[in-house]
Amino acid sequence: MNKLFSIGDKIYGFCNGYFDRDDYDTKLCIMVSDRYAVFQYLDGEFEGNATVLNNPDRLDEETVAEWKQDYYAL
Repeated sequence: MNKLFSIGDKIYGFCNGYFDRDDYDTKLCIMVSDRYAVFQYLDGEFEGNATVLNNPDRLDEETVAEWKQDYYAL
């Protein structure tokens, strides 16, 4: 995960359903290791709570780059 995320990265939107099929909330990367990353919700129903993203083998840099795009700010 260290190649995909850095502490302070924000991710937006659906994120290909990796967090949940109904999760569109903005998240902030607060911790990253080789095998997982921890994100804090910045808005929505779970604001202030955290979630973990595991299994970096199923992700690639191009997919994660799309997650980091804030389409609403464009």
